[in-house]
Amino acid sequence: MRYLLFIWRWLPAPLQRLGAFLIRPRFPVAVAAVILNTQGQLLLCEHTYRRKHPWGLPGGVIKPGEDPVEAVRRELREETGLEVEQVALLFVENSTSVRHIGIVYRCRGVRGEFVPNDEVASIRYFDTHALPGFFPAQAETIARIIQALEQDCDHA
Repeated sequence: MRYLLFIWRWLPAPLQRLGAFLIRPRFPVAVAAVILNTQGQLLLCEHTYRRKHPWGLPGGVIKPGEDPVEAVRRELREETGLEVEQVALLFVENSTSVRHIGIVYRCRGVRGEFVPNDEVASIRYFDTHALPGFFPAQAETIARIIQALEQDCDHA
């Protein structure tokens, strides 16, 4: 390791950047929107590209240079046609089952009408104790969301 660091120190900066890009792990950064209706039910999207577990949170990957709050607004608009007035950070997670960083936002002040599209066939509010099945990574996130929401209610 000492020798590699010695060599590294003498490499030109462009080669160092290229080397770092090639050897460092890369994690996509995704955002998800948590929206509850007045009955405390969670909004989920029926995604067209997920056969086994179609239901999931609205959200997606942040584009390079995009602000995460704007990314969650954009993803929500693209997937559902809905807009939100308030966006507040709920938590950030480093998923152990898939290699990505997830930023989960609580969104309030929903307006607009759902528009079916190539990504999302329908949306529906679910009771948090009667949720459909999710793929494993999303199930971990949903469990954490429910825990955070319950703690928030306990402190309210």
